[in-house]
Amino acid sequence: MTLYIVKRVLMIIPIVLGVTLLLFLLLYSLSTSTIRTMPSYGGGDALDVVFSYLNAGDNFLTKYLRYCYNVFFHFEFGRGSNIARWLTNEFSYRVRNTMFILLSGVGVTMIVGVPLGVLAATRKNGIADRLFNIVSLFLSAIPSFAMATLLTLSLVVYFRVIPLFSIDYRSPMAYVLPSLTIMLGGVASVSRMTRSNMLEVLDQAYITSLRGKGLSESSVIWRHALKNAVVPTIAVLGGLISSLLCGTLVIEYFFNVPGLGSFMLRGVGARDHHAILGCTVIMTVILSATNTASDILYALINPQIRRQFRRAKKG
Repeated sequence: MTLYIVKRVLMIIPIVLGVTLLLFLLLYSLSTSTIRTMPSYGGGDALDVVFSYLNAGDNFLTKYLRYCYNVFFHFEFGRGSNIARWLTNEFSYRVRNTMFILLSGVGVTMIVGVPLGVLAATRKNGIADRLFNIVSLFLSAIPSFAMATLLTLSLVVYFRVIPLFSIDYRSPMAYVLPSLTIMLGGVASVSRMTRSNMLEVLDQAYITSLRGKGLSESSVIWRHALKNAVVPTIAVLGGLISSLLCGTLVIEYFFNVPGLGSFMLRGVGARDHHAILGCTVIMTVILSATNTASDILYALINPQIRRQFRRAKKG
């Protein structure tokens, strides 16, 4: 299992380098790209010694190697075209805000979505189940910006639960609306998936045997059936996190949250290529890390994955 975890973690490196190379090439091909003016030599560091030994010129390859060296070894993303300070200082607090929204949305999604799906499955074709299907279908279909508008109108304008002005993003209260917007769509997807998996598990023969042995219904559902029903949900957790992170792009811009998503969209509008490239690199690392974590969690709760990996290692 340790070797499986190490292999999954090491796979992050080629993914991040491949995405960085592709986007670097696309931005470099633009005639007005600021990437073209980036210097290949950085003032006598180790990479400069290699370039001088190879007599490397100032071209695409040396610029790409210089950028990767600065980012992955010194965490330097360069200077933005439209801001007066270095992008590393700009990213340092924006990553924290984006991760807070993402992790809170994912956590609440799993905590709320799985029990809702189980309760809907145990009340199949009842009034609560039909109401659940209608609400979850509505929440799954509505776009993020429309959900943000509805929540703003209801919680801020009409009911005045959250103040409209003077929002301080150093306070956790300021992240209620962005996290709630992200969470509602995720809860709908997770609960619907858990419901369908739970219905399939409840029809299995071993569930009937457990009930025949005299176990209580709550023990059968929450201790035995849920253990197998939640496995497919964990399997798609990586894709869910990816969709939620993409949703933060719009949500942060809508609520004016100082995060990576809003900064990236503003960089696109201002054609700040260093900002776009830096945000993409950081988001790729976040997506790769969260997908790897979900794969490891899936392997921990599913013994079939561990057995397959042991057989592959022996073969």
